[in-house]
Amino acid sequence: MITLSGTTETPLASTYLDRLCRHFAKKISVEHDETTGHARFPFGECRLEAGDTALHFHCRADDSASLEKIMDVIERHVWMFTKRNPLTVTWEEPQSH
Repeated sequence: MITLSGTTETPLASTYLDRLCRHFAKKISVEHDETTGHARFPFGECRLEAGDTALHFHCRADDSASLEKIMDVIERHVWMFTKRNPLTVTWEEPQSH
């Protein structure tokens, strides 16, 4: 299993968590509340956490190709929901377990 964490700095973390989770729930299994979310993609999963100043992503997958798919989905959707004032995700180095 490979894990990867990322962060998007924003004071609207809870708002974006809600938007992302509601959007993902149209196609995949998602659970969420105001501060946490869990999205189960066919190729891995991502746990979301909204803080006061940032939205955190904790992703895991069986292999690096699947992890890259999760990163791509997260990055594209963060951009899509913030196009007027684009936000980016800063990723840490992947960890193998």
